[in-house]
Amino acid sequence: MSSPTTPIAHTGRIPFVNGAWRPWSQVVHLTSLRQAVCGLLNKVTSSKLEHIAGRFVELVVRAERSGDPTVVKALCHLIVQRCVLDPSLITLVAKMVERAVDELEGEDLRWRDVYPLYRVAPASSFPSNMRSIIPFDLEVALAQDRASDAFALSSFAGELLVSHVLQWDDVPELVTWMFTETARNSDTHCVALCRMLRRIVFSTEASSLINSLSVVPLIEGVLEEDTISFKIRYMMMALHDQCLYPQPRDVFSSDIERSDIYGLRDEVELEDDIGDVSGTVHAKKDNKTSGHYLKDAQTFLSSRNLSGAEAAIVNIRSTQRYRLVRAMVSTALSGGDEADANFVATFLSLLAVRTILCAEGNLAKAFGPDIALLEDTAMDVPNAYHLMAVMLYGAGFLPDELEHIASRIVIKENKARDRLLEHISALSLRVAPDDESRLNAFIEEASDDEMPSLDYAYAY
Repeated sequence: MSSPTTPIAHTGRIPFVNGAWRPWSQVVHLTSLRQAVCGLLNKVTSSKLEHIAGRFVELVVRAERSGDPTVVKALCHLIVQRCVLDPSLITLVAKMVERAVDELEGEDLRWRDVYPLYRVAPASSFPSNMRSIIPFDLEVALAQDRASDAFALSSFAGELLVSHVLQWDDVPELVTWMFTETARNSDTHCVALCRMLRRIVFSTEASSLINSLSVVPLIEGVLEEDTISFKIRYMMMALHDQCLYPQPRDVFSSDIERSDIYGLRDEVELEDDIGDVSGTVHAKKDNKTSGHYLKDAQTFLSSRNLSGAEAAIVNIRSTQRYRLVRAMVSTALSGGDEADANFVATFLSLLAVRTILCAEGNLAKAFGPDIALLEDTAMDVPNAYHLMAVMLYGAGFLPDELEHIASRIVIKENKARDRLLEHISALSLRVAPDDESRLNAFIEEASDDEMPSLDYAYAY
């Protein structure tokens, strides 16, 4: 028996005897860790990402738990080197790294609830090592004129900046130096910059990320130089426009997909999907979901297959034809490409297509959801009004129908309705003089009218 004053012999199993306190000390063999990580990186694909990312996170957590800076640093170098050797894996690896960092941060917070003084040493921290290794390797690759390695590293850095694994505080000096070398007519630094920043301008937080590093003034400084090549000037001008008017990628590929997920589809569509008892066999044959029509629309727009689109709408069940047109309108509008809008307008101007749709009275219905959300779409696609005007012009609506369609734009003021009608009028509609005077009179008086009250709202 021992008294309170009797010294107790400590064993080597207590983790804080020889160093800082850790939740546990777990031996990790570097060779086996490298083999396991390489195996996962060799197998990762888009379809296997969820399964492989979970195992990857476990290995990263084990490496950091070991508290061995050598193991963690070797793991980070292995990941970065893999992205350099195979740039096609950059996006997938960035998602796996983001998930591992999130798991490590969550574990740190849980351990601080148990032991408030718990901290991970920066030398053995996986996020800290990634933040130091990537900028250093990118700077070395640029200094040694290893263009392919620099391009891959800059793309990887851009992905990690978007996911906040890298912070702006980690790269300001590097980015400024790259802009300085670009101003000295270095093509390699210019391409590397564009590959890094283009990942950012398409992210959902593009504006805040661009402003935090003052990218626009740096680009303007490069453009003021007279000695830069045409290639650099054109690339910087394109990047300047993207930074001033960022267009974040929508998580949904179209408004139809958004409506399906959020349940915004109207009751008529649901009734069309179910079908009546007498047409059960026919419905099973040609009834499709909105996703199928969306894929068909994307195929027609990418291939510019006008005859195929005409044949498809003729063969679709009459109650479903407007849904293919809606998918084509939504895809062309969300893409922001005027060539797609011109294709849809040409398709709607075909005599057979216009005859079928006008006879069924569903042509205006095909434009309904995109018209209602046009003002919100214009925030992401600046030329949305012009694209919609091109497609409405091709559909050949009468002035009265155009007035009714434009009045459905969900906006508190009437400027949105006037804006759409002005774009349509600018296309020099081929209508009779009486109809043209009515359209002009409506445009002049539209601003004096008040928007009719709406009992519903569209949500993203």
